[in-house]
Amino acid sequence: MSKTNTAIYQKIAEKRANLERFREFKELTDDLVLQLESIGDKLETMNGGTASVALILANWKSVVQSISLASLALMKESNDNNKEAFPEPLVRVRVGQSNEENQDEEEADEEEGVRDSEEVEESTE
Repeated sequence: MSKTNTAIYQKIAEKRANLERFREFKELTDDLVLQLESIGDKLETMNGGTASVALILANWKSVVQSISLASLALMKESNDNNKEAFPEPLVRVRVGQSNEENQDEEEADEEEGVRDSEEVEESTE
């Protein structure tokens, strides 16, 4: 009888040890799940950032073309007139504004451009 009791106690001890290992394993897997979720959130943030970079790069070609055209026109004008030439102002359009706001800003920019050109004419005289 004592032999069977010791065998039973050994099995119980083994089962408790297994249970403790399973509990540790569960804690570790829970930590792993949290870390993987954190990595997933960071990847979503990176994905949003790459979309922004892609948008900027998509527009970059037109920006470079505009600068190139302005530079070519400036170079041509300076060669023709032998005067100091200034590049043409580029138009700025804000995204997300109503048409009325854009028109008001365009009118203000035009008025400012007229004032700037008058100042340039005065300084050249």
